[in-house]
Amino acid sequence: MATLLYVDDEEIIGRAVARWFGRRGHTVHVASSVAAARRVLTEHDPDVLFVDVWLGTESGFELMSWIEDSRPELASRVTFVTGELAEEPRSDRVWRTLGRPVLQKPFDFAQLEEHTAIAVERAGSPDTMPEPPDSPPDAERRAGT
Repeated sequence: MATLLYVDDEEIIGRAVARWFGRRGHTVHVASSVAAARRVLTEHDPDVLFVDVWLGTESGFELMSWIEDSRPELASRVTFVTGELAEEPRSDRVWRTLGRPVLQKPFDFAQLEEHTAIAVERAGSPDTMPEPPDSPPDAERRAGT
């Protein structure tokens, strides 16, 4: 099973993600700020990191910069999440920023889980980024709405 770090200032979403993945046997660490995420990353080596782009007054890009400087081996494991693209038309593609995938909120938990499995499978190849799953979103398994 995978170890995940989910970073989001919307704590209710973090708790929902932790419940979803925890029930499936994954280890989940949740952080609501850059400082909290850095503390987790000094003690753990997650297989997958989901980082919200906007963390209140902070930015997921700040965390990404710290990761690139302090834990570069984790940089290829980062996937950004954001609600900023909510008004953009949805497609089967994952946006990319700083060379990393970006998943749009609200996201589908099953899609997030598939993305995690692909990321873990490809973890040995930092130049390979997971593609989104082909399944359509299911409103019953969504977070970030």
